[in-house]
Amino acid sequence: MMKVLKIVICLFTLICFGQNSINDNVYILKTDIYQKSFKSSTQIINEGEKMLKISHTDDEVSKGYFYLFVGYYLKGNFSKSIFYAKKADLLFLKNNKEKEHFIACYYLSLSYHKSGILQKATQYLNEAEKTAQKLDDSYLLAMTLKLKAISLEDEKRFSEAIPYRVRCNSYLKESIEKKRSQFIISEFAFARCYLAFDYLMAGNLQEAKKQISVFESNNDISQMSEGFNWRSEIYYVCKAVIAAKEKDKINAADYFDKAIDIARKSEMDERLTVLLEQRLKLNIDTSEKREQLFAEFIKHKDHSKKENIKVINGEISRQDVNLEHQKEYKYIFIVVAVFLSVGVLVFKRRKRKKQKVYFEEIIKELESNKKHEIFDKLEEDTSEEAILTCSESKSNDLLDATKFDLLKKLERFEKGKAFTAKNFTKSTLVSILDTNTKYINRIIKEHSGKSYNDYINDLRIKYILEYLHENPESCKYKLTHLSELAGFSSHSYFTKVFTKKTKITPSKFISSLAEKNKNVD
Repeated sequence: MMKVLKIVICLFTLICFGQNSINDNVYILKTDIYQKSFKSSTQIINEGEKMLKISHTDDEVSKGYFYLFVGYYLKGNFSKSIFYAKKADLLFLKNNKEKEHFIACYYLSLSYHKSGILQKATQYLNEAEKTAQKLDDSYLLAMTLKLKAISLEDEKRFSEAIPYRVRCNSYLKESIEKKRSQFIISEFAFARCYLAFDYLMAGNLQEAKKQISVFESNNDISQMSEGFNWRSEIYYVCKAVIAAKEKDKINAADYFDKAIDIARKSEMDERLTVLLEQRLKLNIDTSEKREQLFAEFIKHKDHSKKENIKVINGEISRQDVNLEHQKEYKYIFIVVAVFLSVGVLVFKRRKRKKQKVYFEEIIKELESNKKHEIFDKLEEDTSEEAILTCSESKSNDLLDATKFDLLKKLERFEKGKAFTAKNFTKSTLVSILDTNTKYINRIIKEHSGKSYNDYINDLRIKYILEYLHENPESCKYKLTHLSELAGFSSHSYFTKVFTKKTKITPSKFISSLAEKNKNVD
């Protein structure tokens, strides 16, 4: 039988539950649960729910919560993973279970980072690192370094992640020497593939191939297709990227198929999104295949954004509760606010008048023009002759028919929201439009008068303006989340581009929009 996600059972049963005592009456019922292998994240969640039904003590309940927060994390449901990880951690701390506390912090850091709440992610990462150092456990120290590497990889900072992966492997080797756990041996083996992937993303093909070669020499690759090891997904990804970089599109597609099949069968939605994005960037498929993959990518990306919103709304709700408990300080805040308001009254009045004008201009444009300006003009005169006239004085390298086809594709592109994908590149747009970089530059410059970066940034700002205008509840969202929704790499860059285009800061626009919506209600 195929074995998927054995990490959950082999590793954390060993670390978390090996030293725990279990009520004798419940132990017999639960023995099979701890020893079973799982084929998907859904099965892990189901087992966690079964465990809760037959649990009586804190120790038993915490184990049910453990399965749930691991299963929901793998499924990409970070809001529920956070919920159950916190419930489990309360019990871990109550019973002084420090290793289990480490694991809860590990998954909380991962879930918060995937949801874009970096402050919370860092908080739990630091707590996990503190616990690992206190216990002086080489395996937990390795997992801390792995956690740091994952955080950097999520931010596409692969070169910075490499040293952490190298140090992680060193601690894993040390851990194996102390205790030859089969799971830790597997972790160490596949750690070379994760390191190889970072080398590939950093542009070091030779070092990546070296790591994969060592991995292949120490492992029976033929068994990967017979027995199902979810970790082999990273191996196939590395082989796919290497093949693509060596212009072997057939093998690249075949390896990607294997990796994606693993992610689908094990229901690891977050990993599936990453795999689809990587495959689309490499442009190894036919146009029809790319369209199918891109549709699946957008579907999972939208699900991820909705999940992020749930996490953010949960944090907002918790902050509101905290504010309720701090009412005794409200009078101090009022006095300080009044004092500061008087000090800057004249300056604020002038600034407010200008920002009000800018705000009203933006709202007027949003309400009167729902379509992109370029293609509004194009739709008024859709004849091919009108389009071709624009290029009469240009060179003949961009054929008239090609230009017309690209304009129509670009129109469909602008009506979608593919440009909101984080780190959306010119290569991605080239892949979507099935053309080349030279044509993309020409067509964008001639019909928008902008560079590629300005063009994409303008689309993103227009998207977020329309999103805020059409979704009143979004005024509660943090700027960090809004910048993620629009596809910007950072909150500060989003603020800079937004202010440059609209002449008003995102914060001021949101507060003005919230006030306008309130008055309308």
